[in-house]
Amino acid sequence: MSAMSQEPGTVTGSSDAAAFAKRTQVSTDPNDWVPILKAGFVCTVAHLEITTLDGQLTIRPRCVPMVYAYHEEDGRRLLYLHGSIYYPDWIPVSLKHLWSDDGVSVSLTATVVDGLVVGRAAISTSLDYRSVVVNGVARKVDPSARAKTFHALSDQVIPNRWSELRPIDDTDLNTDGQNHPTIGVLSVDLDEKETTVHAKIATHPEGPEHETQRDLDYPHAWGGVLTVRQTYGDPVPDKHVPPGTPVPTSVQDLVKRHRAT
Repeated sequence: MSAMSQEPGTVTGSSDAAAFAKRTQVSTDPNDWVPILKAGFVCTVAHLEITTLDGQLTIRPRCVPMVYAYHEEDGRRLLYLHGSIYYPDWIPVSLKHLWSDDGVSVSLTATVVDGLVVGRAAISTSLDYRSVVVNGVARKVDPSARAKTFHALSDQVIPNRWSELRPIDDTDLNTDGQNHPTIGVLSVDLDEKETTVHAKIATHPEGPEHETQRDLDYPHAWGGVLTVRQTYGDPVPDKHVPPGTPVPTSVQDLVKRHRAT
């Protein structure tokens, strides 16, 4: 990992600043943020919903979780965002208000939690984590290019799953334009000039922060870190799977890999 810069903040004391630099680092280097994006598959996307009704302009903040995939193609780094673009009007939407030919400005975050920092006081409870914040423009993916986005999304969630799926067809992709797809894909160009990307990594190598001698002397108090790991349970087939059908190799490998770590 490349050298990461100390996050700007309000810490003024030299000892506090040194401790802060040890536990919180920020970087705009792709060598730091690309591995974090590859490690997850769920992000939170924020945008502004702008509507006009009877001449009245309304601006509402919106924030939705979406499945994402990191993808590289022709020297460009991209994020694909996947979500439903149709809901009844009374249900909060995800991609519906982002579905624009011109693109919509978004701010998205992806976070991997590595540990729960158990403090002796409420103020010192914290997390060890790796996160990425992206500020850019989300644009809908043309139907003719949508197959590769679903390939990337499938393999980000379950590596090597694509070859085991029912082949994607024109109905899925809406290449003839005769139907309105319920599932849409957006892309964010991470190398676009206006896009900003930064990684933030927080660790607590010396235990909980913000603790005083009063906390350390409190009777029966315990401080430390609980490692957080992702794991999966046993695969459970749905009612449409014929008896005796084996679990796909990609699913078996996913379970084994996470249980092994």
